[in-house]
Amino acid sequence: MKYSFHFTLKLKLLLGFGLLGILLLLVYRTMNNTQSVNSVHAAENSELIFPSMIYTERLKDLIETSQYLTTKWTLKGEPRDGKLLGEIESCHGELYDSLKAQIVGFVDKDLWNDKNKELYFKLTSVVDTLFTLQADIVDNLNTPEKFADKSNYSFRRYSVTDGEAMGCYKRAYLTATQLANSFRKDSREKLDIMETGFNESDNLLNIGMLIIFVCLIVIYLVLNYNLRKLNYLKEKIKEMSEGILPEVEVKGNDEIAEMTQILRTLISNLDETSHFAIKIGEGNFSTEFKPRSKHDVLANSLLVMRDNLIKAENEAEERKVENTQRNWASQGLAEFNEVLRNAGDDMQVLSNRVIERLVRYLDANMGGIYIVDDSDPADIHLELTAFYAYDRLKYAKQRIEVGENLVGQCFRENETVYMTDIPKDYVHICSGLGEADPTCLVIVPLKVNAETFGIVELASFQVIEKYQVEFIEKIGETIASTIASVKINMNTAKLLEESHQKSERLAQQEAEVHKNIETLKSKIENLEELNKRESVKYQKLHDDFENQAETNASVIQKLNDKNEKIKDELMTHQYILNNSAGYYELDAQGFFMSMNARLLNSIVMQYTELDSHDVRSYMLEEESIKNFDEGLKKLADGLIYSAVNKYSFNGKQVYLSEIYTPIRDEYNVLTKICVIAKNITHQIENVNDLNRQIAELKAENEILNNKVMALSAN
Repeated sequence: MKYSFHFTLKLKLLLGFGLLGILLLLVYRTMNNTQSVNSVHAAENSELIFPSMIYTERLKDLIETSQYLTTKWTLKGEPRDGKLLGEIESCHGELYDSLKAQIVGFVDKDLWNDKNKELYFKLTSVVDTLFTLQADIVDNLNTPEKFADKSNYSFRRYSVTDGEAMGCYKRAYLTATQLANSFRKDSREKLDIMETGFNESDNLLNIGMLIIFVCLIVIYLVLNYNLRKLNYLKEKIKEMSEGILPEVEVKGNDEIAEMTQILRTLISNLDETSHFAIKIGEGNFSTEFKPRSKHDVLANSLLVMRDNLIKAENEAEERKVENTQRNWASQGLAEFNEVLRNAGDDMQVLSNRVIERLVRYLDANMGGIYIVDDSDPADIHLELTAFYAYDRLKYAKQRIEVGENLVGQCFRENETVYMTDIPKDYVHICSGLGEADPTCLVIVPLKVNAETFGIVELASFQVIEKYQVEFIEKIGETIASTIASVKINMNTAKLLEESHQKSERLAQQEAEVHKNIETLKSKIENLEELNKRESVKYQKLHDDFENQAETNASVIQKLNDKNEKIKDELMTHQYILNNSAGYYELDAQGFFMSMNARLLNSIVMQYTELDSHDVRSYMLEEESIKNFDEGLKKLADGLIYSAVNKYSFNGKQVYLSEIYTPIRDEYNVLTKICVIAKNITHQIENVNDLNRQIAELKAENEILNNKVMALSAN
């Protein structure tokens, strides 16, 4: 086995210093004398100058550490680190106070010269200012909100990198370096004095010094060779301290060569780590990287940072999706509210617009609206009022019984039906390219306060997401409320038409009565003339007249009965009119927010005259104001209520039949109130006029009866 001998640095030093030790033994006595002379200088150097230099160097390191930690705190783009904050506070507090307490002992005992004292006082002043600026920067970036403030963050970042804090740091570091160099110079001067003493002793030992000189030359040559390698190693380490990863050449086989090889391995590892960090910075989180060991702090920190960045990216994507869905739903609610406000009182037009807009907005392929037909309580069923598919409206009459197929079951159970496994042959979607079965089916009841007014059915090739189903259910309440209002308006219009027809018939009957009265008057006049000429014929005519009067009385009684019936019907009409439609919006306290032109035209007001005014200030009756305040409580609980209120707008009295619908936010807090209102002043005035005419007719009948009674008496 070949033995490899290593002339190591340790062996070199042992041989060199062993020879020198032997020579030193020879000159021991001389060196002993020199030692006694220089002991005073050595004591001063070790007890005063060197400790002062050490404390000053520590203070300089503390300044540099504080600047590094503050810079890291400022530039770190992630939530604040409590450990890092503790280190900064420790630098500004106990570590700094401890160093000042150790140094002040030398200053108070007047052991330093005036120049070093002046540098020290200047240094502490600058350091205090620096630490104050750094503490201000840390305090102003200690929360995510302050960090997100761009102007605040830019100002602090500029201060710590190029501004006031950086300038103060440079002055403090330069002053600390000057103070440390001053002590280093004083130490060198003391050493020079000691060296002078040794030289004086060496003059007495010329022969020994000559031998020592020769030994030192040999040692120098040996050490110089190794020092060159150490300087080479130092230069490479210096380049690394500046952020450079240099190329390292390994020479020899001693400890320095081993250190160089270790440095080379370290540089290689740092190069791999830096490439990994660059990949992370570019967003490539799939790059393979393994730590050198479980104690590889930098590599493990980078891996943790990569995992945190991946997690943050995923969370940001989820928040983005949630915000997109929320914005989509809010925009849809606004659009559908506009569609419903402008739909008018035609159920067919309303259904067509709603289903067309709903299919388009959900990007579905087919949809239909079924309205509950409860005109006959014994035959309640669903009627298809609008059907939309592939960008085309299709009209088809279809009747669905309660409980029949999925639509009828949805109406009976009053719950949403969501299916992705649709029964075969349930529905087909046809286009110019053919037909196919849909992938997803959603059937939602249109209900308000547990009362269902219709069903909306949607089919799509694409899966309708959960948030879209929730959106359909939410607008279903508004659609149901609008359908209820339209049905009320249609019934009201129908009853008004019937009332108008009955009023016309009543007018015809009144005309016939007046005609009979006129005929009767003519007959009375003729009878009086005949009574003078022919008494016999008068009795006969008188009898005929009494029979006619009884007939007229019977007719009048029938007319009175019809009038009472019409009055009852008009009272019913008035109740129905109380639920007719209009539109304006109030805030949660009852102040006007917006209103449409139809309402403004009906009350002859401008928007600017009503905006931000309390609706109660226009109510003429205290009972209406009291009912409105009680109604606000119902609206806050999510209930709908209706009322007929008497208002005064610009001195003009107006009757409005109103339906109040609450709008609540995601926390079920009342945000505003939608009011469907209709001006029924004209109808109420017509009813009053009709009552007046009936009263006048009764008065005329009474006068006629009196005349008949008077004629009978004659």
